[in-house]
Amino acid sequence: MPSRPGIFLLEGTYLMARSRVKWQGTLAGSIMFAPYLILLVAFGIVPVVMAFATSLGSSRANPAGGLANYLTVVTDFRFMPALINVTVFVLIYVPLMVVVVAIMSLLLDAIRTKWTVSLRAAYIVPASISGAVSIMVWYFMLEPTYSPYRDLLHAVGITQGSQIWAKPNLMVIFVLMAFATGAGNWIIVQYGSLQSIPDDILEAARIDGANGLQIALRIKLPLIQKYLVYMGILTFAAGLQVFVEPYLISSSVYTGLAKDWSLNQLSYAFAFESGDLAAASALSLMLLLVCVVFALVVIFKTDFFEESGVTKK
Repeated sequence: MPSRPGIFLLEGTYLMARSRVKWQGTLAGSIMFAPYLILLVAFGIVPVVMAFATSLGSSRANPAGGLANYLTVVTDFRFMPALINVTVFVLIYVPLMVVVVAIMSLLLDAIRTKWTVSLRAAYIVPASISGAVSIMVWYFMLEPTYSPYRDLLHAVGITQGSQIWAKPNLMVIFVLMAFATGAGNWIIVQYGSLQSIPDDILEAARIDGANGLQIALRIKLPLIQKYLVYMGILTFAAGLQVFVEPYLISSSVYTGLAKDWSLNQLSYAFAFESGDLAAASALSLMLLLVCVVFALVVIFKTDFFEESGVTKK
């Protein structure tokens, strides 16, 4: 039987080894986290702090500065129409993206043929056409004079571009543009998340008599819920900050058609047309606040962090 000093020595050695392992783990984690932390501070926190300081500064509209800059934004005659446009856009765009991407990724995962690889590659093609190129593609697709579908457009009575490129139709056009450029990438991402589901779970469901639809809805869909939540958060943020589509349409295709259509366009107008950086910063921070609040509500109302012990009550 070892002596008591020997027991103390063993316990001390164990504690030292345990402390060393814990310290090494902390050091390794800190080194891995450091690059992200540096970028977060440099391109996230610092710009937000600067924007906040600018939003309270003086401007030509408000020489005294302060919270009056926020009042300038919300009382601007362009703010409410832009807010309504963006709200409706998000209410259509986000559910459309989540539902369609979930369905298409489940269908893609269910297909087990030689065409699977080709189908996955095909989804990426529309996502590679973005920005100005996407606007030109959609313009030529929808313009009756140049469209490859002009015979079909003429058959339904659309003979002039102004019949399509009109303000009442902009919401649908912008949603379709954003969906076409974003859905493909997310389908591939969600398909990848489906590949992480253990085959044992799926095989057990088949043995229990579950068909393909039941497996998709009751097994696969709940298991990729966190990935869909993540997609919903990023899609919401992108929709709230919609800018490229209305800006390029308004500046290059039909001048002024979608001017100040979105909140980001209004922020751009404040900064580069009116020279009111304070109001532009105030509006940008308002958008940031909405995105952060939405993300936190969604995260803590779901099981997004369930592996970290944070689950919904």
